Amino acid sequence: MRIDIWSDVSCPWCYITKRTFDLALSASGRDDTHVVLHPYQIDGEQPAEPVPMLEWLAGKYGSERAARMNDEVTAAGPRHGIAFRNATGFAVNTLDAHRLLWWAERARGRSVQSRLEELLFAAYFTQSADLSDRGVLLTCAEGAGLDRDRAARLLASDEAVAEVRAEVHRAREQGITVVPRFVFAGSHVVEGPQEDPEVFLKALTTGSAASQNPGVHQ
Repeated sequence: MRIDIWSDVSCPWCYITKRTFDLALSASGRDDTHVVLHPYQIDGEQPAEPVPMLEWLAGKYGSERAARMNDEVTAAGPRHGIAFRNATGFAVNTLDAHRLLWWAERARGRSVQSRLEELLFAAYFTQSADLSDRGVLLTCAEGAGLDRDRAARLLASDEAVAEVRAEVHRAREQGITVVPRFVFAGSHVVEGPQEDPEVFLKALTTGSAASQNPGVHQ
């Protein structure tokens, strides 16, 4: 079964939902899945420079809504083993992170790409790291088992820039405005925040799933 996923490492619910999906995938016992991760940038390539995360959210949604969103995700995090520290984090352009994820899958396969994704999420949301800093990105790449020197050469070049931008553009052309988004076998869609593995188990075991939960919008 092919499973297409659209996600952004700047999306806290994408982090939570990845944990939920991974649990379901493991519990399903399926060994015939082909997971394809597609880049998505909620804020495009903004901000151009790192901005304190809650300040960025307040500028985008208003201070009250931003505070409520942060409270909700911070409360949800421990249920999935995640300690969000958004108050000390930074909103950044995620293009380089997506370039590494693109290369990781092609160089080492989905399992390494998944490990890298976990490390990028953790750096962004739990370690208050600047994910636009190439030193931070290289530490994540090395931690996932990728060659640090090769990753450094990629980041120093324009490799994968056009490919990532084209995929993000294609997603918008397809009308994708909500992440996380999962498409099972080309037709069954689960989108928006998911905390219950049963949603994904249903899709994995019966090939049918649907969700109307609101997600993170551009």
